[in-house]
Amino acid sequence: MLLAIEEQSFATDRMTRRNFRYAILKAKGVVLVAERQAGDRSGDCPSDIGNRPVAYGVLGFHAGTPFARLTSFAVESDSRGRGIARRLLSALEDAAAAHGCAGIRLEVRADNAVAIALYTAAGYRRFAVYPAYYEDDMAALRLEKPLAALSPATS
Repeated sequence: MLLAIEEQSFATDRMTRRNFRYAILKAKGVVLVAERQAGDRSGDCPSDIGNRPVAYGVLGFHAGTPFARLTSFAVESDSRGRGIARRLLSALEDAAAAHGCAGIRLEVRADNAVAIALYTAAGYRRFAVYPAYYEDDMAALRLEKPLAALSPATS
């Protein structure tokens, strides 16, 4: 189901089944999934249990950098506009802070106005641009957000 959301959301530079498997089973990081609960017609219930994934975020932790990296983030089209992305992004930020990360960095297509608006509203700021970053030569905006690390007493 995550692969279906990925394919629906991105025309190029998609994660593959193998990429998802690696992120879930072997990578240092977290994969969070928002799911529609049984009987929930609103589609706005992120949870770690449920019937059908409607959104996901892949966050990597890398040695040698204090920043987590958001490598993929998507919400299925039928579930957009319900606050799922905002809540899922916040949960990913909490996971990165709990891991001791100083912030999160990501790349977003320069023409993805909806995603840029989400990240900007959440406090992300542009710090660089990668020209011709994507397969179709679209530029990527590099965004970052500083995080307050959570101590074990506050997490």
